[in-house]
Amino acid sequence: MNDGQCPECGAAVSGGQAGCQALLQEVAARAYADPRYAAYYNLAFDAYCMQHVEPYCHSAKSYAAHLTRLCCGLEYAGDPKIYAAIQQWLNGTVDLEKPTVLSFRGQLTVADIRATRDIEEHIRLVQDWARNVWDAYATQHEIAHHWLGAALNAKR
Repeated sequence: MNDGQCPECGAAVSGGQAGCQALLQEVAARAYADPRYAAYYNLAFDAYCMQHVEPYCHSAKSYAAHLTRLCCGLEYAGDPKIYAAIQQWLNGTVDLEKPTVLSFRGQLTVADIRATRDIEEHIRLVQDWARNVWDAYATQHEIAHHWLGAALNAKR
């Protein structure tokens, strides 16, 4: 990979992976500054993590966390109770095997949402990006749903 492309997600960005990380930090800054952006930050963060597997999903637990959270963000409208159940489940002792890391993780990247002009465009592009990443993980939807079921059925 060259310095103008992120080696994890393929985004055309100056500075490679560090430049891509800087774009995520810009998205986070928007979320900290405005609750309308914050409402979509979890979805953006989990999409980013599933495209940047090596630094964010190195362990089976972190992989399961971001894959199931991406599922929750898209299929359950980011229900806070489900996010909490995932976190509680993964804080316990769980026997997980990390799935095969995919080489293709979606066409859209954090670079695609960087230049949004308003909140409506931001929301639409974050949802498109997350859906694009989720679709790239189609072969792992079954395991994501299994893990999500385990999280929701775990003893509290």
